[in-house]
Amino acid sequence: MSNKNNVTGNESMMVKEPQFTYNNVDTSPVFTKYQMQILESIANVQDEEEMQEIRNLIADYFSNKALDAMDRLCNEGTLSTQDIESWNKEHLRTPYKY
Repeated sequence: MSNKNNVTGNESMMVKEPQFTYNNVDTSPVFTKYQMQILESIANVQDEEEMQEIRNLIADYFSNKALDAMDRLCNEGTLSTQDIESWNKEHLRTPYKY
């Protein structure tokens, strides 16, 4: 039995429509139902300023999630302020070889 989103069984979280092929390869975009909700929510964005506001809201959301996770790790004793301060002195760039 098929539903309106063309998904079955374990794929119920994925939305796959419409079908696009190139050289017999399926190139259809695949979005989760959550991604589709976001896309539908921003479908009526009118200008760049409005889009920038949405980008800022999303960035703030994920920034707060990261800060909450770090606070939780600090409260559990897994992470300390000394650990965080030491990251400021780390040099993780891959050296270039000429």
